Amino acid sequence: MPRDVDAAQAVYLVHTATRMREVFRAVQDGRPDDAAATVNALLRDTGARPRLDRREDEPWQMHFHGAGDSFAAGSSASCATALAPAVGGGLAGRLGVCRADRCDRCDRVYVDTSRNGTRQFCSTACQNRTKAAAFRARKEAG
Repeated sequence: MPRDVDAAQAVYLVHTATRMREVFRAVQDGRPDDAAATVNALLRDTGARPRLDRREDEPWQMHFHGAGDSFAAGSSASCATALAPAVGGGLAGRLGVCRADRCDRCDRVYVDTSRNGTRQFCSTACQNRTKAAAFRARKEAG
């Protein structure tokens, strides 16, 4: 973990997060080609490349960035690399954008690890808020 993330790295990370969200949205909207194109662009733009690295007295670890890359570049490359097998390996249906964005403006994404693959919200809190709002709307209408 970095000791300090400067403003330029913060902007870089926000940009990466925005592009990653595009992948989740494209998958959810049934646009796998767009999701794959965005992942490929992220992999290219971050310079993602596998390498084994280790620090003194620690085991070897897989990294997807160069030893001299900034924290933002390294994190972005690792995230892009993690999305690639999900989108290209049959797990894209497990990526989603929180459905609470329609009423609560939640902008979070999630990876569905449930058994039945039916998750629609980033958290129980968003699910409960959405269901409570729907209940209140039905009660007011009827």
